Amino acid sequence: MAGFRFLSVSLISFLLLSPLIRQQITTIEDPVIIIGLDNSQSMVHGKDSNLIKGEFLDNLETLATELGENYDVRTYSFGEDLMSPMNVDFNDKLTNISHFFSEITNRYLNRNVGAVILVSDGIYNFGTDPYYTTQNFPYPLYTVALGDTTNHRDLTIRKVLYNPQIFLGDRFPIEIQVDASQCDGDRIKLTVKEKNRLIQSHDAPVIGNRFSRQIQVLLEANEPGWHKYSIGLSPLEGELSLDNNRQDIFIEVLDVRTKIVLVYDSPHPDIGAIRDALEGIEKYELIERTSESFSGSADSAALVIFYQVPGLHSTKISESVITQLPSALFVLGSQSDIPAFSRLNAGILITSPHSTYSEAYPIINQAFPYFTIDQSLSRLFLQYPPLQSPFGSYQYSPLTEVFAFQRINGITSRFPLICFTHTTDLKRGFIIGENIWRWRLANHVQTGDHIAFDELIQKIVQYLSVKQDRSFFRVKLKSDFIENEPVEVEAELYNKSYELINGPDVSLVITDESGNTYPFHFGQTGSTYFLRAGTFPPGVYTYYSFATTGQDHYEKRGSFVVTPVNLEAVNLTANHNLLYRLAESHRGELLYPEELNKLPELIKQNQEIHSISYVQDIFSELINAPWVFLLILGFLTGEWVLRKYTGLR
Repeated sequence: MAGFRFLSVSLISFLLLSPLIRQQITTIEDPVIIIGLDNSQSMVHGKDSNLIKGEFLDNLETLATELGENYDVRTYSFGEDLMSPMNVDFNDKLTNISHFFSEITNRYLNRNVGAVILVSDGIYNFGTDPYYTTQNFPYPLYTVALGDTTNHRDLTIRKVLYNPQIFLGDRFPIEIQVDASQCDGDRIKLTVKEKNRLIQSHDAPVIGNRFSRQIQVLLEANEPGWHKYSIGLSPLEGELSLDNNRQDIFIEVLDVRTKIVLVYDSPHPDIGAIRDALEGIEKYELIERTSESFSGSADSAALVIFYQVPGLHSTKISESVITQLPSALFVLGSQSDIPAFSRLNAGILITSPHSTYSEAYPIINQAFPYFTIDQSLSRLFLQYPPLQSPFGSYQYSPLTEVFAFQRINGITSRFPLICFTHTTDLKRGFIIGENIWRWRLANHVQTGDHIAFDELIQKIVQYLSVKQDRSFFRVKLKSDFIENEPVEVEAELYNKSYELINGPDVSLVITDESGNTYPFHFGQTGSTYFLRAGTFPPGVYTYYSFATTGQDHYEKRGSFVVTPVNLEAVNLTANHNLLYRLAESHRGELLYPEELNKLPELIKQNQEIHSISYVQDIFSELINAPWVFLLILGFLTGEWVLRKYTGLR
């Protein structure tokens, strides 16, 4: 009993010293074998598609099972994205082989990867060249080559170039590249249709077995909205695939150009300089008016440019008309009526008692917030000639932001040369100087073009003409998506104080061309709303979104288009050379489907592929060991049993 008591107390006392024990744990990591299968549509466009979908997939599954007996096998399918475990339907519309290698490198960093098996036809149409992506790929690479490398008889719409947005009334071109393989002596018959109505057709002979031709089609934009044009090639006998004989494109015809009205009293070179800077921009419609014919709000313009109006000899324009315009740009000069201009309270008050003018050079304000000018172009302004600016005292609103100050007689003043005033409902811009045509001429002398001057005028017009959205309910989404891209929509809801709220429900209904509707409800994220509606088939869709807050009901309508992805049908000739180079440069080997059963033996013979043992020292406190507790409990139990047996207390 004394011995049991001594051992138990001694052991407990020893544990109070927190003794540690060291253990060595050995972990064996089997080699990881990664199998990546190309899941894109081009894999089954050839004549061996049934073989690939049936027998080959069964053999690949057998290979994975056999390798799994000795290795840790991981399977992936790739095309548009990487999927694990392998999900095979051969429906991916893109092939991004480089993404597969990048993901494998990142996911298996510091892992015992024995080998990577790539099963593909070698055709890629997205991402970078896999050969260069894998320059630092550290693992042995075996490739299994599928598909047919033979150049078959085939017509292909290789590429279609077009502007997705045009304006009503425009004539616009569509450039179509047509390729023909093994079709020497045949004829290409190209048609362009809209709603099954033939718009144009072209007929051309094929010269040679590797033929390519650009065909230009000119169309007219007669109706606003989205237009679907179907471009097709009449099939030839014996073609490999007809999927690449057709391509649909969607073009949006815009009904509204931004209307800019230029008002003046008499011709001046400055007017020509402004006109030349804006004429090449399709989204602007420039209308010129004399002060006699200007009718103010009746022109419904996004921006009115008053060139030296009000002027000394101009027809009187009602001050109320000018002050009510949402956006206006005033260009002042020697023919301006400065007192009449100051009475407009447009944002700048100029007091010039003797109507004198000074030569003012531009000094750019680097802290100007509304828009930026490229630094290389900004330096050109330092060499521009001066403008004739009214000399006097300037008073302007604290809301005025100055783009350029006046430098007079070598001294930079605080007088504005170009500035802007922005209130809640009104935008005003000012060019306080005459002869800006000299700037455009100086720009051409310095650089051989007019880019710097034109960019300045265009940015001034863009800032002033853009209408601020003051609605309480706003829906934001792109106007075009591709068919494998999810449609994502954002929405914002404001209260009467223009504070973001997201308490009320916001709904969206999408309608396709056949009248089918797809209702959705937005989710709340932060202080706004977000909806991921998923992918839609190619076509034109309209949407209707609505929200109700209190007594107010808000609605938004619009449209978007989903364009088809046809890249997988463009190139159907397998690229086994790429697969050979990949395997050769990474200590592997190229195999064909009938050689798939050789892979287990090749991997077994590869000396690089082996298990790795990791030995790790682990220190733990002795008190945490279960056997110590049991030992102490045994000593105490033994003492108790002896005491009971001998009758001692």
